[in-house]
Amino acid sequence: MDVQDWDLFRSFFLGGFECSTHRRRDGRRLDILAATGHDRHAEADYRLLAAAGIHAVRDGMRWHRVEVGPGWYDWSTVLPQLRAARAAGIQVIWDLCHYGWPDDLDIWSPAFVDRFAGFAAAAARLVRTESDAIPFFCPINEISFLAWAGGTRAT
Repeated sequence: MDVQDWDLFRSFFLGGFECSTHRRRDGRRLDILAATGHDRHAEADYRLLAAAGIHAVRDGMRWHRVEVGPGWYDWSTVLPQLRAARAAGIQVIWDLCHYGWPDDLDIWSPAFVDRFAGFAAAAARLVRTESDAIPFFCPINEISFLAWAGGTRAT
């Protein structure tokens, strides 16, 4: 498929990989990319999508795995996905926060804003170093739910 100047995405249909990393009420973290094996098989997953004519996907960077300390980033879990997408010709819309953040961070604290801004900026720099393609990001997945939880429910 040739991308025209007016086309936003490389294909009409988009694929997606569930990438939430939230903690349950009992404290157990769910990591859906790991549970589905996509973190280990991203290249094969992307190639299957490309073979089906899907050349754009939404995928996630697991913030809790990347930011190993405040302002310290380990991109070893993201680089294989970035490189696999490039190799397969897949355009990715990157989820930066899909119900998961570092364990030491309170989402309702002012520190959340600074930490997330730092992570988002570092993620954008990483994507830019790995690709010449126009980057796409979903900063906070389903922000309306988090706004409801913090504003209406005060949880």
